[in-house]
Amino acid sequence: MNNDEAKFILAAYRPDGRDAHDARFAEAIAQAGRDPELRAWWERQRAFDAQVAAKLAAVMPPPGLRESILAGGRLSEPRRPGWKRPVWLAAAAAVVLLALLAVTLRPALRAPSLQDFAAFALQDMVDDYAAHTGFPPGLDGVQGRLATATLPLSQGLTLSLDELRRHRCRTVTIAGREVFELCFQRDGTWFHLYAAARSDFSTGSADPKSLLVSRGNLSATAWADSATAYALVARGGAATLQRLF
Repeated sequence: MNNDEAKFILAAYRPDGRDAHDARFAEAIAQAGRDPELRAWWERQRAFDAQVAAKLAAVMPPPGLRESILAGGRLSEPRRPGWKRPVWLAAAAAVVLLALLAVTLRPALRAPSLQDFAAFALQDMVDDYAAHTGFPPGLDGVQGRLATATLPLSQGLTLSLDELRRHRCRTVTIAGREVFELCFQRDGTWFHLYAAARSDFSTGSADPKSLLVSRGNLSATAWADSATAYALVARGGAATLQRLF
């Protein structure tokens, strides 16, 4: 079983854990336990599914909808108009519920903010440190530029997402958006830079010196230019990042 096949199966896994002992999921679950990237995808998928389930549970149908459907089912005139037939009434009810669901879920599907990006990058480092390979083949030049880039790093930094994609840079996703992760070393410290399309994030700027999130000795920040959104993670506390900005 490859990861695509495992994802197809795990996409049907119910977020409440009722399928944990279902033999149909066993191989895919085992695959996620062995593969950090698949495990991270599944954790994000389960979190999203749980959010959708919660939103569905909160959707209240319009008053009288049940009675209208039952009344339609009791109609027995042989020549009643097609739009009054029970099957069409049920379909109309489904459309109403789907419209309500779309409105309810819209806030959950909003574009992530730069603060979300910093928190995501930090969590990715906590969850999948072993997946950070450091020096992907073909990107030595990019990593060299990052190691010697003029400070502050938030000004004048240019990365080509197409180049990162072409050289198979490690990728992760935040809210379905593609993110590239690249490690580089500067002044003896390892940094982990995340880059994504600016259009995938909500509008608004961020000051990387103050937009900081931390966990233990890991800290992260984020910023953006007109084309690209960035998040940066390092060990050593907030001061390690602040000196780059």
